[in-house]
Amino acid sequence: MGKIDLEYLGACGIYCKSCDIHIAGETGDRKAQERIADWIVENSDVDCDPSQIRCCGCWGTRDQHWSEDCKVMLCATERGVKLCTNCVEYPGCDTLESFYRGGDYEAARKTLVRIKSIGIDAWTKEKEAGHDGPAA
Repeated sequence: MGKIDLEYLGACGIYCKSCDIHIAGETGDRKAQERIADWIVENSDVDCDPSQIRCCGCWGTRDQHWSEDCKVMLCATERGVKLCTNCVEYPGCDTLESFYRGGDYEAARKTLVRIKSIGIDAWTKEKEAGHDGPAA
């Protein structure tokens, strides 16, 4: 995976540098932005323009965040934690569990479980070495 930039690790466990929305926006890949926007329109009740397909991560500027009203990001900010694993409510947090149920976020869940198990430094080294850790 290469060097891990923890500024792109979302509170929920998503690593933004691996996220299609982040990648399409950062690289200006208009075809990818269109494909993602089309998928969103087809699979949800919201309009989505390809120009909206951009995100600089949870800890970037809010106006460049994919979901400015993300409940997990807002909760983490309010509680003063960068990762949900650092919150007293983890792992039984209703906000986080609701987020995970809302999409295909099993990899994000596994990331937080792994970080809680071995710590952020060991997780970072593991990812940079190209390992995913033991199967959950």
